[in-house]
Amino acid sequence: MFRTRTIFARVAWLCTLVSALGLILANTLFVIRMKENGIEQATQELGGCAENISDVFQENYTAGDTGEALFGELYKMAEYEKYVIWIADSYGNIIFRLTGDEQSGEYESYFARGMAVLADSLSQGKMSYTVQDGQGLFAEPIVTLGSPVLVSGQRVGTVYLHTRLADTASAMRILLMQTLIAFAVCFAVAALGSLLLSKRVLRPLYDINLAAKALAKGDFSQRIEQREKGEIGQLVETFNMMSAELEKYENTRQSFVANVSHELKSPMTSIQGFVQGMLDGTIEGEDQKQYLEIVLSETKRLNILIGDLLDLAKIDSAQFPMHMTRWDLSEMLRRSLIQFIGKIEEKNLELAVNIPEEQLMVLADQDRIAQVVTNLLDNAVKFCEMHGTLKLWVYCADAKVHVNISNTGEIIPEQDLPFVFDRFFKVDKSHNRKSPGTGLGLSIVKKILLQHGQDIWVNSKPGMGTVFTFTLEQAAEEKKA
Repeated sequence: MFRTRTIFARVAWLCTLVSALGLILANTLFVIRMKENGIEQATQELGGCAENISDVFQENYTAGDTGEALFGELYKMAEYEKYVIWIADSYGNIIFRLTGDEQSGEYESYFARGMAVLADSLSQGKMSYTVQDGQGLFAEPIVTLGSPVLVSGQRVGTVYLHTRLADTASAMRILLMQTLIAFAVCFAVAALGSLLLSKRVLRPLYDINLAAKALAKGDFSQRIEQREKGEIGQLVETFNMMSAELEKYENTRQSFVANVSHELKSPMTSIQGFVQGMLDGTIEGEDQKQYLEIVLSETKRLNILIGDLLDLAKIDSAQFPMHMTRWDLSEMLRRSLIQFIGKIEEKNLELAVNIPEEQLMVLADQDRIAQVVTNLLDNAVKFCEMHGTLKLWVYCADAKVHVNISNTGEIIPEQDLPFVFDRFFKVDKSHNRKSPGTGLGLSIVKKILLQHGQDIWVNSKPGMGTVFTFTLEQAAEEKKA
């Protein structure tokens, strides 16, 4: 069934309408021009005939011969030209009617109206004509021409010539039939062209519709073959990008749920086992303190994990406001480093620091950047081998401050570098407890810096170690009052 609300139907109707309007306009202009040409040609012929009749009439009138010979000649002329010839006296009374048109009787009322219209012009001695349209859409135009007959400058009569432009009307009827045929052909061509065009345009849309339904059901592997390069091609490309992002998001979500479940389940299982052992006497009194310390450690880790999850949720929901102020980065880095002196000495790490002694003013949220530095320093100390090297240095470039924190030890494999800032990502896929952590710290660091409009990246190579670098906006100097 033909549905008028489809794109195909709308394109077909539009093409048909444009074709119809074009044909109607062209036909109308052509008919008008054809009618004008027919009238122009008819008036010229009638004018020439009227002059001939007037000359003949004057010759015979002067010679005193106005009898049958004269009008016999005029009748032959009327019959040959298919004209209707009326001759009126000086008072306007019709004295002779000659016709070469067998159907002239049907049009005498038009002839009479034409004579009335020409009365004023003829009274001034001028040849003139008038055109009337017959009844019906394609009725013949009726031309009436009047020419005064002058003898010695005096008007002694008037010659009226009437003719129907039957050929013009017939041509207009033929043109109408041809227009209807052309319209039918244009409609068929428009329908076929619209069908082909719509199939080409609609095929990607149908594919997108089916793929979107599959996406709605959770199948994010949907991709559409890109056949076009125009707007439809851009739509397909955008859909494929959206589908890829949704697939990536779904994989991340599944991994997130699995990791959260693991991170929550493992300490809860340990806590439950130790508490159950104390209650049923499996763990004796002298050992309970040791296991209670483990339970306390696990609850602290759970508390950190929940805090990190809350921070991520706030960042994702734009409920993690940044309080941008102007402050001294050098001083904050020194204070942060002092917090880790105990752990640094515990692992006998060599510390290399290059922090400007003068103030280094930045524009940022001081608490959040302190969180970033603490997280990076904690990771650097945690993953640095015994007797390794920990470095922290700062430099300025392009109106930005670059902070570098590096450590020697086990490097991050090159294939893992793109995922370092993903949630719950750990280089050690076994999730063991030797290196405690939630796997959310670097993700939070990345998001905090992005909210500042800054960036962070990591390099990790044998012999160089692992280096995290992030940038901050250098504050402009305060203007003195």
